[in-house]
Amino acid sequence: MAEARPYRILLAIDGSSHANRATAYVAQRLARLRNCEIHVAFVRAQRILNLLTAPQNEALLQAGTETEAARRILDAAGIAYRFHSELGDPVHAILGLIRSQACDEAVVGSRGMSALDGLTLGSVAYKIVHESTVPVTVVPNPHNETELDLEDGGQIHRILLAADGSKQSVKAVDYVCALRDARVPVQVRLLNVQLPILSGNVRRFVSQDDIDNFCRQESETALTDAKSALHSSGIDFESHMRVGHPAETIAGEAQLWGCTRIVMGTRGLGALANLVVGSTALQVLHRSEIPVTLVK
Repeated sequence: MAEARPYRILLAIDGSSHANRATAYVAQRLARLRNCEIHVAFVRAQRILNLLTAPQNEALLQAGTETEAARRILDAAGIAYRFHSELGDPVHAILGLIRSQACDEAVVGSRGMSALDGLTLGSVAYKIVHESTVPVTVVPNPHNETELDLEDGGQIHRILLAADGSKQSVKAVDYVCALRDARVPVQVRLLNVQLPILSGNVRRFVSQDDIDNFCRQESETALTDAKSALHSSGIDFESHMRVGHPAETIAGEAQLWGCTRIVMGTRGLGALANLVVGSTALQVLHRSEIPVTLVK
């Protein structure tokens, strides 16, 4: 029987410490989960004024020094990879490589120099997250740290899976279930966040016990299909319900449980809203100190 094709990851780098952290995450975490084929993309943005005079091999010349650290990280981990160096618009180039190489996932750093200039509205990182048709994992670089914290030696992959029963949430659950054959143990904390009922008028006529029961029932309904899918996959998981600010709760619970990644859909119902300014997904990306995978 022929072996299934490798899971293809597009790693976008730009020579910054943030990109190096993303590289370390791929080498020390993602590549250990399954049989992977790594595509490394280095794109040098070319200014319009230099378009006619800059040599087309400029990107190749700069790539040698600016990607040296990332290459060392992958080489030290024994990770084989295919390198792509291009000159042009970073967003178009990266999205183009995802399509042309039939990649299953993209990985970017949340802040970088020039190309990956920070996860803000209009930035390259934001546009990749927003426009990519495949899951995108955003690796933060909190407190200017350059080393990836691997207290467990990278041997356990702990995922906080935020779910709300929406279509995109189901896809996020499917993404996690696909890790059933991972090469390292995968532990999942399935989380549903219910928005607090703050209206004074409601609280005048409804008891706190009734409110708590309502939240629990809503959470159970939202997690029913997710729990069934995870049970069927055989992945070790626990389910939890919390009431509070969605982004704060998701990021906080992930840190409390010592998770190594957050997985969630980009669109959802109520708590998990669209990937727009002020949305839960974007707020989680800004608050999280661990990688976040967004699934569409």
